[in-house]
Amino acid sequence: MTAITIEALKEQQHIIQQQSESAGESTQSLPSLDEVEQILGYDFNNKRLLEEAFTHASLGLGFSNERLEYVGDSVLNLLFTKQQFFEYPDLPPGPLTRLRAANVDTEKLARAAVKHGLHRYLRHKKPLLKEQIRQFSEEIQ
Repeated sequence: MTAITIEALKEQQHIIQQQSESAGESTQSLPSLDEVEQILGYDFNNKRLLEEAFTHASLGLGFSNERLEYVGDSVLNLLFTKQQFFEYPDLPPGPLTRLRAANVDTEKLARAAVKHGLHRYLRHKKPLLKEQIRQFSEEIQ
C-alpha cells in the first residue's frame, strides 16, 4: 500500500472521528474494521474498499456502501444464475428466476452477516437501523 493511500485512510478515519465527536458520539462508537479481514479470511489490498463497504450514507462522508452494493448484487446474481443454470438443466427460465431471487434475498444475506458477526462493523448514524439490526439479530438467534 502506498504512503498516499495510507495517509488518505488516516485522514478519512480522522474525519469520521471528528464527525462522531461533533455529533456527541464517542470515537469508540465507530467500530474498527481490522477484525473483518479475520472473519472473512481475506486481507484487502485496498483498505478503502473495506471501509466503503461498511460505511452507510448516513455518516455523510461523500461515499457509502451503495455503489459496492450495486456491484455485489450483480456478482451474486451472476454466480447464482450460473450455478442454478447448470444444476437444474431442465428448469425453465421462470422458475430459475424465482429460485435465484429466493437465494439472493436481503434477509438471507442479513442472516449470513449476523451469523458471522459482520453486522457489528456497519458504520452509520441511524438509530432506527441500529434497532432494526438488534431486533433482527435477536429474532434469528
